[in-house]
Amino acid sequence: MTGRLVNGLVLVVVGAILLMNTSGYLPWSVWDSAVSFWPILVIGLGLQLLSTRWRIPWFAVAAIVILILGAMFPHGGWGGSWRRTNGIQWEYRGPSWRPLENSKDYSVPLRPSVSRLKVELSAPSLEIEARGDSGLNNLESPHAMTARITWDRYEPSTSWHDVGDEARVSVRAPDLSGSQTGKQVWDLNLNSSLPTSINVTGGVANATLDCGLVYLDNVDISAGVVDLDLTLGLTGKDTRVTVSGGAASVDVSLPRAAGLRVSLSSPLTITHDFDDQGLTRSGNVWVTPDYEEASTRVDLVVNCGAGKVKVQRTE
Repeated sequence: MTGRLVNGLVLVVVGAILLMNTSGYLPWSVWDSAVSFWPILVIGLGLQLLSTRWRIPWFAVAAIVILILGAMFPHGGWGGSWRRTNGIQWEYRGPSWRPLENSKDYSVPLRPSVSRLKVELSAPSLEIEARGDSGLNNLESPHAMTARITWDRYEPSTSWHDVGDEARVSVRAPDLSGSQTGKQVWDLNLNSSLPTSINVTGGVANATLDCGLVYLDNVDISAGVVDLDLTLGLTGKDTRVTVSGGAASVDVSLPRAAGLRVSLSSPLTITHDFDDQGLTRSGNVWVTPDYEEASTRVDLVVNCGAGKVKVQRTE
């Protein structure tokens, strides 16, 4: 009973921090700060081994403490906004974040030999919005992708090249940690005529992919904290979505005619609404009854320590 209570509190704290992130009350750097308190997990593990007579999940308690400390010191932990003033005392100097005042437009031309698009995105703290855009074919010079890239501290590097029939695009922020990471906000328009794969890596990834008008054959998001809002359409093909992280909040919207299969790595700490959506369970896998017969099939794999998955099946 105690274990269920503490695990539930972990989800409550994670959800509360994510809510404050998305609503602007806390910066996304709170998760970078939380990582700096990782030795508390070792303490929790030690208490777990010492207190075998009491069924208290000290490891989960340690995770709650880390999240609370990260929220209290969101700009780099003890080494960020706190400074030693005279060798004895510590002084808080306030947040050091800046507004997102830097931006640039970026575009990738569509060559006649290209029939696929692969996008690789990487940043310590990253917000992404992406959508299909059929208008990219109607330009005088067609494009595989256009983007508006915004940042507060460090300009990301951008590159693209064609490999066979595939246009490969890379946008990467400098590999920095702690209070020096800065933040990136990238707004992408994807050519809706190209099958597209999206790979995202980072410390914190907040992604909104409104891709009802573009075929995503693969989405792979790997980060310490993932907040994914994904909309898919009927493509007549298969799509694989993989989400990996310490904590994840995943919202997926897709037509009811599409087949869906969901695999969870930690069913006891990942909340979901699969029963309400008509999915049946076999072990750690939930599937719609018509999955095998559906022309459009989505395979969702969530590997995380804690979080939630919500599915909306539209008409």
